[in-house]
Amino acid sequence: MAKPAFIYAFDNLGPERFTELCSLLLASRYKGFLRGGVGADGGVDGEFDETLGVWYSESKDALLNEIIQPGQKVIFQFKHIVTGRIGGQVKARDHLLGMYKCRSNYVCEIHRNLVANKKPDCYALVTNVEVNSNFRAKFIEQCKAHNPGIGRYQVIGLDELETWVTLEAELRHMYFPTIFGPPRFNLQVKVSEGIAVPHYSGMEFDKPIPTLFVSVMNVGASPSYVSSVSFKVIVDGEVMNMSILNLDNQLLKQINPEPGAIVEPGRKLEYKFPFDMLREVIMRQGKEIFPFEVIVQDEIENVYSTPIPDNLIDKMVERS
Repeated sequence: MAKPAFIYAFDNLGPERFTELCSLLLASRYKGFLRGGVGADGGVDGEFDETLGVWYSESKDALLNEIIQPGQKVIFQFKHIVTGRIGGQVKARDHLLGMYKCRSNYVCEIHRNLVANKKPDCYALVTNVEVNSNFRAKFIEQCKAHNPGIGRYQVIGLDELETWVTLEAELRHMYFPTIFGPPRFNLQVKVSEGIAVPHYSGMEFDKPIPTLFVSVMNVGASPSYVSSVSFKVIVDGEVMNMSILNLDNQLLKQINPEPGAIVEPGRKLEYKFPFDMLREVIMRQGKEIFPFEVIVQDEIENVYSTPIPDNLIDKMVERS
């Protein structure tokens, strides 16, 4: 996706504001997320906050590239670091790894009472540090070896947070105010279900078609051109995009806007995906596929997204 015009100054937020922002971002993505569990300060110069976020998944859901099952408990621990004070991103990553390894005079984060007493199924570190694939793999491997009692580990780092902030205009202006006013390009995406009644050569179908509707509303100040509408899915543990609008299918072409369709400020476009067609595409892959988000991209590579409600995921994959 297109990067923001500037990197949001997460370092300047401080631990309390950072935790507030992350909690709002997580609450907007994960139904049932709660913030709580304040404990003693565990960091250097007051930079670390022991506040936890707890999420009891009510249904099958996606946490980055992991599928969380209904009833599982995920805890999120927030670690804010002023990377310039630590000595840069590389040293900040090394510092984080050191916090997750017990030593003779140090109890690591995943063995502290604040975490241990929760008995989580999954632990997620949320940090303003840049997380690369090497660090993510080391962190997960080290935590699993150190505390196998927690089944899964995840890291939500600067890249994910920047993407989520970019998608949340209200939070962006609340925590990172600028002199530029409202964004020129800003689309709002909503997902619902309904009935499509297509026509071929003036002839109506015998029965309405149960359909997933994706509404794209332009809430920005300038016209936007929608380049693509796709679904973010987990396929055998890997996150990828799945598009069916590019299929050579007359029904899809008839009931959907043309590629590159313009949407004026205050107006919306509606994209329609028959559930039968979605199930056919998913089953054709022959793999375990879990769709969880709708992705809309405009022609200047801005990306907008919204989660797919659980009841609609059921209809997409015929889940019982």
